[in-house]
Amino acid sequence: MSENLLESLSVLILLSSFVLMANKRISSYIKSFRIQSMLIALAAGVMGVRSLLGEGRWDILIVCILIVVLKVIYIPGLLNRTYASVRYKVEKDFILNIPILVLVCCGLVVFSYFTLATIDGSSQGMSNMQLVNSVSVIWIGLFFMISRKKALGQIIGFLVIENGLYITAMLATQGMPFIVDLGIFIDLVTFVLIMGMLTFRINDQFDSIDTDQLNNLKG
Repeated sequence: MSENLLESLSVLILLSSFVLMANKRISSYIKSFRIQSMLIALAAGVMGVRSLLGEGRWDILIVCILIVVLKVIYIPGLLNRTYASVRYKVEKDFILNIPILVLVCCGLVVFSYFTLATIDGSSQGMSNMQLVNSVSVIWIGLFFMISRKKALGQIIGFLVIENGLYITAMLATQGMPFIVDLGIFIDLVTFVLIMGMLTFRINDQFDSIDTDQLNNLKG
């Protein structure tokens, strides 16, 4: 039962990455990241309940609460405050148009499937579908980061990469040690705070959050 639920959640997490890629509005990026993080928190909750009932471990449930506090509430709230302070609300310049970007994402999923087809994740407690879906999220996050020129979009891309890495590690290890999770969350919050401040500076200096404007700093 829990395995079927985790597989369904891994599919929904992957679909949230496609929704993110298909969006143009920066506010929609933040909402998509929040929904994806909620799904990851739900997956952690499922694993936490199973771990509590089977092994008496509480740490995964604590991690679930941390994901909700940091990735569902705090970080999206911080990004929304940054978003409210900048002029540009919609991405207009992409390396390719949106339909082609989505097709490339489909290609990345196919690539992940054939690359990982020979790997049996059952010995680590995860199905091949879960492995393919979670690794595909990493690829799509990286591609999203490359395809966007606005600083906020690139921050979201990095956060999606981290989500993909986290769900892959969580499913593969059936819950990482709590101290490792805590270190990851501290690094993540530090990154978002620094990038938020840099986004403010870019917007103040160039009246834009387009990172291509940084080329103007060259001597």
